[in-house]
Amino acid sequence: MFKHIVIVFTGLLSVANVYSQKTISEADAVSMAVKNSRNISASGLAVLQQKQLLKSSINLRNPDFFIESPTGKFYTGSITQSIEFPTVYSKQYQLQKQRIVLAEKEKGFTENEVKFQVKQLYLLLRYVSALQQQLYVQDTVYERISKAAGRQFDAGQIDYLQKTFAESQYGEIHNQYLQAQLTINNLQSQLQYLTGLTYTFIAEPLNMTPLSDFAMTSDSTAFVTNPSLQIFNQASVIAQKNIALQKAKALPGLAVGYFNQGERNSPIGNRFRIGLTVPLWFSQYKGNINAAKTEWEINKQKISGLQQQLSVQLLQAKNELAIYTQSLQYYKKSGIPKANEIIGTAKRFFESGENDYINFLRNINDAYSIQLKYLEVIRNYNQSLLSIKYLTGTL
Repeated sequence: MFKHIVIVFTGLLSVANVYSQKTISEADAVSMAVKNSRNISASGLAVLQQKQLLKSSINLRNPDFFIESPTGKFYTGSITQSIEFPTVYSKQYQLQKQRIVLAEKEKGFTENEVKFQVKQLYLLLRYVSALQQQLYVQDTVYERISKAAGRQFDAGQIDYLQKTFAESQYGEIHNQYLQAQLTINNLQSQLQYLTGLTYTFIAEPLNMTPLSDFAMTSDSTAFVTNPSLQIFNQASVIAQKNIALQKAKALPGLAVGYFNQGERNSPIGNRFRIGLTVPLWFSQYKGNINAAKTEWEINKQKISGLQQQLSVQLLQAKNELAIYTQSLQYYKKSGIPKANEIIGTAKRFFESGENDYINFLRNINDAYSIQLKYLEVIRNYNQSLLSIKYLTGTL
């Protein structure tokens, strides 16, 4: 008696613990994961670093300072400051501003990856939770059938095959039910780690009628907001800016200074000098210019290659979405109603003695399989939508 009370009390505590868990929406989970992500924090620091480098983009060479004796009678100090052609500094500034944009694009890419990961885990948690609920219904029904078959076998009303078949069916479903619970625990732990929450939470129930009026973007504008493509496009902009910078560096520079080459009492106005830095070794400048042009060509090819890859992936995702849309329509109109009808009819036949345990379990197995396939199609439909949004950068 005492043992029975303890078992009941433990079960009540377990149920109370489930209902006490807080439900977190997908949007909240994604928001918390973005705030908690160390990779996104690092990307933010990378943006800050590039902004800090903007101040040093207009960098002058260090001045040359000497103590010399031009006449052999006294020592005098000299200072010379070399300055590149002014266009160089403006080009360097423009180039660094584009590097800041690139760092921001890379941060956007990291955020997109985190969002996709969390949304995938959240969808899987919703699916497995719905699966567990479905398996719980089956587990409860099969347990009753297994116990009833055991009693009827002991009474000599059914043979050993029917008893064993009923027990094996219950064991299989019960094993799936326990596996679903372990999967839920694992997914909750992963999401808890990503979001930074210190308590276990549950996901919102899976939408059993997920068909929506999803607006598909045209192929010409499908990848405009794709983070990976934005990074390559920005790299191409940087390459173009670098070409302009390397060309500007091939222009003559200026040199101004102060140096007394006459007597100690020479007029101040005669002590200043000005000159040009002549780019005599043009081959090195030409090499840098050509390398910058090649870098731009490389980025153009990478952009084309990525667009080709994304197009194939998008076509696949669209095709899967169409397949799962058709499947959802089938299950909603025919599959699920027929499954419910099979379960109801099988129960009536079994209770009236027209079916034995083996035929009864086989019939309801087929019906329950349809319901489980319906859950899987819902998950795959949502995953296809998620993949399309990921590829088009609209998560």
